[in-house]
Amino acid sequence: MTICIPRHYRHERHRFECEIITPMFLGNADQEAELRAAPFKGLLRYWWRVTQGNRFSSEALYKKESALFGSPDEEGGGRSGVTLLVEPIGAIETSKVNFPNPGDIEHPEVTGGKTKPLNYLAGMGLIKNNEVLHSYIKPGCRFILEVTCPSSAQQEIHTTLTLVKAFAAIGSRSRNGWGSWQMPITNPAKIDASLKTLDEALDHSCDYPHCLGKDVKGHLLWKTRPAAQRWEDCMKDLADAYAGMRARSIDGLGKIAITNGQPSDRHLLGYPLTNHNFNTGPWRNGRHASGLRLLVRKDGNRQYRGYILHLPHLFSDKMWHGEVDRQKGIWKKVHAKLDKLMVRAKLEELI
Repeated sequence: MTICIPRHYRHERHRFECEIITPMFLGNADQEAELRAAPFKGLLRYWWRVTQGNRFSSEALYKKESALFGSPDEEGGGRSGVTLLVEPIGAIETSKVNFPNPGDIEHPEVTGGKTKPLNYLAGMGLIKNNEVLHSYIKPGCRFILEVTCPSSAQQEIHTTLTLVKAFAAIGSRSRNGWGSWQMPITNPAKIDASLKTLDEALDHSCDYPHCLGKDVKGHLLWKTRPAAQRWEDCMKDLADAYAGMRARSIDGLGKIAITNGQPSDRHLLGYPLTNHNFNTGPWRNGRHASGLRLLVRKDGNRQYRGYILHLPHLFSDKMWHGEVDRQKGIWKKVHAKLDKLMVRAKLEELI
């Protein structure tokens, strides 16, 4: 006798209508714009680790993740219990048209002391000599995101989707605000269990995002001061704050130090660092993503607001072993500068 068990037996389905807020450089094998499901599943796994990471050791977390999301290891994971569907609502418009400059921002470390904010946030990989190098999906395009998960993982996925709703950005340079998108959730999950102080987060010996952060002033989340009428102006405000935090001296707070020949404070904000790489030992080919994430959101009045989120975690232990107290000190200086340049935000504003 053949017994047929439906694929979605004891599964839960979540379906959302989503909107792209800033140009999305989400590409295919030729790096040209294409809306695909696989990167969204990677994004879901990323935020799942943020919700679960402080509860488990790295090995235990990997086993739990593999069991839920699948892995090539049949014994430890095998087929994924989570499936995603991404489909367009209407036409998905792509473009390779260059972006108008919303106005230069101050940057004391570049020639002339000013730079174009969109170029600054895009980097040479997306924009070179003011020319957009790859096509992108245009803001305003809409799509359906459908997530199906086992009923046993319903609470975990619900919490994960709440963070996706709050902080979603995808594609190239998505940590710098590109590819921001948003979706509605009518019953967001509580995220208190994911909140840790900076000391608690950095004392947890792992070098990947595993929690949300807080301090005595509130959540480690900042927003731009004015709302903007266009996404370009909002990205300019974000770039201005980001450059100011890294490279300007503000009210007695010096710029985040950079030195050649040894790991410097600014390396903590992401590596490699343009013109200031440290080419010795594991740093030679090393990479480590920043704990800061920039994003853009649009409110009910169709106005744009930029946010900077800090997901506190240690730098790569292979590249920067130890010096936990030094890392804590650098991040506290970053927080102090962001407090001068932006306004503290509450997670509830995005959730």
